[in-house]
Amino acid sequence: MIVIPTTELRGSLVYAPGGQPGAGSRSPVDAAGIHRAFAALGFRQIHLHDIDADSGRDDNEALIAEIVRDAAAEVLVSGGVLAEERVDRLIDAGVSQVIFSSTDDDDRDALLRLAEAFPGRLILRADLGDPIFGRRAGRHHAEDMVDLATELSSLPLGGLAVHGASPDGFQGAPRRYIEDLVEAASVPVFCRTEATSIGELRALEHLGIAATVLGSSLFNGRLDAQAVAHHFDS
Repeated sequence: MIVIPTTELRGSLVYAPGGQPGAGSRSPVDAAGIHRAFAALGFRQIHLHDIDADSGRDDNEALIAEIVRDAAAEVLVSGGVLAEERVDRLIDAGVSQVIFSSTDDDDRDALLRLAEAFPGRLILRADLGDPIFGRRAGRHHAEDMVDLATELSSLPLGGLAVHGASPDGFQGAPRRYIEDLVEAASVPVFCRTEATSIGELRALEHLGIAATVLGSSLFNGRLDAQAVAHHFDS
């Protein structure tokens, strides 16, 4: 398993993750400095969550391109609605992979076209309660996520990203669903979580998680970033 640090982009500035966007509780960090520091520690990939893109704005694309040039690490980007034009711009800027949420769970043909246009470059984010699970008469259970992984196994995706997983399983569901999800998926499974110890990360690794995206715990001192990079060959 590898560990991927994450930062947030808002108003053409970079912020440490955590808190509420727009709350004024955080100050921006040096974009070039923080990502170079992660690369120097040994992290080979970094994740940028484009908060503004979630609101339909593309103000941060110049900043993303700048980070890609300076980071000395592969860059993954999330945020915003999946659109071929935006993915094309990000890939042209040097982004390694784009994480997206599906808002039209019935249009598998559109998803197939995009996946084939960018083979291995798209990572589908699927969380319990997302609309993508609504086709099953309102069921929002871990079994649905496992079923989804099976259904998408024929698509040339770069990964499946889930939020809310922990060594104990998904919220309200036992850990065996993570194992089932990993087994059903034909692509690497990414996990966005806030582990607070090396032991928690090891437990996710033993469940078969390919990559864990970490946020505030690498900034607030709960986890030693250098130790994490060392232990997980990032």
